[in-house]
Amino acid sequence: MNDTMIKITDLKKEYRLYDSPADRVREVFSPTGRKYSRQFKALDGIHIDVKKGETVGIIGTNGAGKSTLLKIITGVLPPTSGEVQVNGKIAALLELGAGFNQEYTGLQNIYLNGRIMGFSRKQMDGRVKDIIEFADIGDFLNQPVKTYSSGMFARLAFAVAINVEPDILIVDEALSVGDLFFQNKCFRKFEELKGKGVTILFVSHDIASVRQMCSRVLWIDHGTQKKFGDCGLVCDMYMDEKRKSMNEGVTVSSRGEERITPVYPGGRTVFPALRYKSSKLVSGSFRILSCFITDSRGSVTTDMLVENEYEFHMAVEFFEDMDRLIAGFVFENNKGLPLYDINNYISQGQTWQGKKGQVSEIIFKYRLPRIMKGTYVVSAALAQGTQERHIMLTWLHGALEATVYNEGYNSSYIEIPSEIQIQQFERDQIEIAGEDEK
Repeated sequence: MNDTMIKITDLKKEYRLYDSPADRVREVFSPTGRKYSRQFKALDGIHIDVKKGETVGIIGTNGAGKSTLLKIITGVLPPTSGEVQVNGKIAALLELGAGFNQEYTGLQNIYLNGRIMGFSRKQMDGRVKDIIEFADIGDFLNQPVKTYSSGMFARLAFAVAINVEPDILIVDEALSVGDLFFQNKCFRKFEELKGKGVTILFVSHDIASVRQMCSRVLWIDHGTQKKFGDCGLVCDMYMDEKRKSMNEGVTVSSRGEERITPVYPGGRTVFPALRYKSSKLVSGSFRILSCFITDSRGSVTTDMLVENEYEFHMAVEFFEDMDRLIAGFVFENNKGLPLYDINNYISQGQTWQGKKGQVSEIIFKYRLPRIMKGTYVVSAALAQGTQERHIMLTWLHGALEATVYNEGYNSSYIEIPSEIQIQQFERDQIEIAGEDEK
């Protein structure tokens, strides 16, 4: 059985460029056949194959030809030469809102896009609920899309694309518009689609996202294929090239900055209100009232500096007696990748009890590891049992958004403290075991 979903052979796309509209007319009517144009090769010799269920990244600088390639794959543009074979139904996010009628409401556009994809109204009826839930745009669903912000466009367009059961999903930087929580949700959905065997073409300037999602990567540079192969290898080659260009003319300087931390109210115990982003799992036996972070001075903060001490607080109100409880939280980046998680069972091998009518405050004290600077989503959870065998009772996605500051090089997600020694030898003092002698 042939499991190749996309096969491209010696693909080329050429344009003729004119300095002015008049030059185009002169060329058409030139009695000598004189050319007033110059040739521009948007793509020159692309060869790739994409298997079923594979996620392939496409990287390159702006103007490299990535979007042109995707438009040819989706049939928006014809190639100048070469062959493109596509097996399966494509859902593409090339330009946000493409295929949307500006005068229609969000709901009407859901059905319109479904019809474009070949679904009947009855078939779309079974998908509308999931689309609406994923888009999460509230009452704007019944407003004309011309009133939407770019973020709302992103939400609705992505929600439609992933819920029409495509064989191939194409995403071209569409997630750069959504907010942090929406990006987090999208990357979790990507993993779900990959598990269902959906083939994904993923175009992004975010190499960390490409590394996380893709098995192979195509690198295009000025329309030519630089490399197509293993994700790690191609990304390393691409980043090395970028570092070389970034190092040119760079001088090192440093300056101190004072950060202002919010003050936590003293006196009577006051918990900040809880505003989590989403949850499909909430227990009726208790309610998580608050989640917040404090620094070493006890001040509530969402600004965190690596290697400093912090406390994560969770306040839980119980409506019945409960035992064998495990409370915890997880730090995720905007792609849904967990950087670290802490709970009382993993840390101490113990569970705890909640009493009806009481509020328990669970405090996790820890030192923030040297993770990459950026903004992170903090999710909170409460389970019952043990780490190996437990029932998840409540999971709140996006209970907090925290910003991490790291004045280091930030070349990887986690920097590991180490001791490094250098020993010097004369060449005749060493030998290489197993080295072939010549």
